[in-house]
This record gives sequence, structure tokens and C-alpha cells, in this order.
Amino acid sequence: MVYRKTMYANIAIALLFLVLLSNLLIYQSSVQDFLSLQLNSGAVMGSLIDFAIIVPLLMHAAFRLSFKQTIGIIVVGLVIARILIPTELFSPFTGILYAGIVIEILLIVAEISLIFLVIWKIPKIRLQMKKVNERALFSLLPSVETVVTKNILVRIVMSEFLMMYYAFFTWKKKAPIHEGVVTMHKKTSAVAFHMMVIHAILIETIGIHWWLHDKSLILSMILLIFNIYSVFFFMAEIQIMKLHPLEIKNENLYITKGLTTRIVVPLHIIKEIEWGAKTPNKNTILFAYKDFEPVEPQAVIHLSRPIEATMFMGMKKSITEFAIRVDEPEQLKLMLLNEGERYKLTLKKASVIITSNSR
Repeated sequence: MVYRKTMYANIAIALLFLVLLSNLLIYQSSVQDFLSLQLNSGAVMGSLIDFAIIVPLLMHAAFRLSFKQTIGIIVVGLVIARILIPTELFSPFTGILYAGIVIEILLIVAEISLIFLVIWKIPKIRLQMKKVNERALFSLLPSVETVVTKNILVRIVMSEFLMMYYAFFTWKKKAPIHEGVVTMHKKTSAVAFHMMVIHAILIETIGIHWWLHDKSLILSMILLIFNIYSVFFFMAEIQIMKLHPLEIKNENLYITKGLTTRIVVPLHIIKEIEWGAKTPNKNTILFAYKDFEPVEPQAVIHLSRPIEATMFMGMKKSITEFAIRVDEPEQLKLMLLNEGERYKLTLKKASVIITSNSR
């Protein structure tokens, strides 16, 4: 859900808080005694209207919601109403709750069926990936979206598949080597940082899991699963930073920051490159691997039109600029200068960053 950031959205949030608070208080026995209230079916009907209609409308005014999200909010609202309203008052309206739950189950089943559809169409997806002729990180999701669907659940599942693929099945693969490649991790401590995190997780898992096992079996298992997932994630991150440097080929710029952010930029939509510029604002994506010290971008690239970046778990974000940091800024500058002659890119302050990085 994306917050609308408007005056009306702020008003909707305030009204949403009042609606939820009033429904919470009205079913408290102390409040009923203090106000001498005698609740009946009319009060219950009013609460159901609040949770099934008013709350979703206010949420829609405050956030950008899809149809499925709206249905989910309605069902959650009915469940909350069932929890708040005493059984003797809610029993005549139980059918409404069951109807909402059935609709939600049908939607979930429909979503899950898409996963089986993806499995069924694996041969076509592989053919599409070969047609795209890119590595899995940049070709899998676009191929699935072309052959099957752009469904968010499918994107999440495919993103998790990418994580497992890079964590376990890419150890014999090599990074591309040609004139359009610039590495991003070799002059940083990113690999060492990720290895340190993996070791810390393993040590914590051994110690805390066995201590917590006697206290709470369920909590210890949840922690164990989360830690195993984290190790796989960081293993995949290490492989991606090794196998996917910044690359210019096929009239596109390919750049990624592990599993969390990646983008393919057609060179002809690059409007301007500011060398030595600081990251303009907190919403600008920075393609730079973490180091033990804070890192600053070497250039900010502005685009002539918005394009979509792929974020964590396949989420999408529209951007018009992004910042980068590479191991060899001089080499990147020459690459972009050569491309600039073809596409008439504007390169600003190029000498500043080259001088500062050569010292």
C-alpha cells in the first residue's frame, strides 16, 4: 500500500482512527455502564457497516489499494468486528462473516493456482528467457510476466526462487568480461561484511536456538527458519555482487545491488549524468555496496522518462534518477562518454570525480 501524501489522506487517517476507537470503546462494559448504553442489533449493524464499508473507503482515501487489497481489508474488518462484538449480539450476522471469509479463500486459491500455472509453463518461460538472452537475474521475472502474469504473489515466489538459485547453483559461473563491464564490489568490504553477517547468524543460531528451545518451541523454530533464510539470502547476495557488475551491452545499462534493487536502463533515455554530485534526496536509489564506512555516490544519472526498478521480493518502483558508485569511475566515465557520442548524453562535472578518485 502506498500512502497518498495529501491533505485528504491525512483527514482520512484521522477519521479512520476515530471510527476504530469508537467501535472499540462502545463494546467495553465499563463504557456502556458509564454512558448507560443498552446495545442492540442496530449497534451491531452500524459496526458492521463501519468495518465493511467505512473503513475500506477511508483506507482507499489514504492509500492506493488494489481490488484484492480492498477485499482483504473488508474480511479483516469483519473478523475484528467478530472479536469485538459479544457472541450473543453477533450471532444473527455470522453469515456475513462466513461469506467474507469464503470470498477471501477463493481469492487466495486463485492466487495459488497462478503458481501452478507458472510451473506448468516452465518450458515457455525458459524459451522466453533464451529469447531475452540475459542472465536469470534480469530475465526471469520479465519472462514470467510476459508468459504468465504480473501478479504480485508470482513475483514474490519467483524472487525467492532467484535467491535459492544464486545461493546454491551459480558457484561455477563466471562474471562477464568485456569492455562494457565495471565492477562494483572489489574495492569495498562488501563480501567480507556479508561473510561476517553469515558467521554471526550461525553463531547466534547455535547459541540462542538451543537456549530458546526449552523456553518456547514455537518461537525457537520461527527464529531458526528466519536465520536459515537470512543465511541463504546473504549467500545469494555475495554471488550476485560477484557475477553481476555494472554492464553496458545491447544498448542498455544493467546495474544491480544484490537481490534488493536492480534496473535495466535503455541508454537513449539517459538525459544527464552529474559526476561528483551528492545523492539528491532520500528517495533516490543508490547503487553502491555497503562498506564498513559510509559510501557516497560518484554520479547521479537523470532519465528523460520514468522506468521501473525491481526491488526486494519483486516489488516495483518508478524512478527518474539514480546514483551509482563503482570500483573504476574513470573506466565508467570513458564508457559513458563513448555512448554519449551516440546518444548525445549530457555529462556534467566529469573531471571532478576523476580527480578525486585518482588521489
